[in-house]
Amino acid sequence: MKILKMNKILRLTALLATISCSITAASADPTIKGRLTDQSYKGVAGVKVSVWDQEANWSVFDVTDSDGRFSITHKPCESCFVEMSPKKDGDLASALIEDVPGKLSRNFIVQLRHGFTVKGSVLKDDGSPAKGVVVKIAADEEKEEASERMHGGGATVTAKNGSFSLVLTAGHKLLTVINENYPQHAKHLKQKFQVTSDGALENIVLPRRK
Repeated sequence: MKILKMNKILRLTALLATISCSITAASADPTIKGRLTDQSYKGVAGVKVSVWDQEANWSVFDVTDSDGRFSITHKPCESCFVEMSPKKDGDLASALIEDVPGKLSRNFIVQLRHGFTVKGSVLKDDGSPAKGVVVKIAADEEKEEASERMHGGGATVTAKNGSFSLVLTAGHKLLTVINENYPQHAKHLKQKFQVTSDGALENIVLPRRK
């Protein structure tokens, strides 16, 4: 599979977020809950917190209250990921916690860090925009330490023109396109890049299935 490159390499300057978690008893309807803070340990209000299954077939969300707290009850699944999406008018980076056991209730404390805006577009092989596909970005497991792999990523859905934008902490990233809308095109597409400053990726082109 061809790996597409960026127009420019993003420059590394930001610290990654920190997270701690505790496991509570499993239940028929697992609950993900916790608190988001900034670097001063102050609760961050108005952050969308989403729980997705690994294939992004479904998601549920909550918005943090004035103290940064959230609670999401979701249907059980084998594995899911949890995304924290701060308001776009700030510079706090999104956070992505992957491989969360989807049959357990969990409690997280996440400290959000400052980040950089990364933009891009997903196109079909004929040049038309790929609307409504999921773009998930996580730390590159081959490059980052274990503690950093839980941070600095996020997920979003492409707009009508195929564009997407995420605020990410610095570091090596793995981008995955999850395509459920265009069956004649590849379901998954992956590429790696490094975040070091604000920047834009080259257009990501979904190839046709062979």
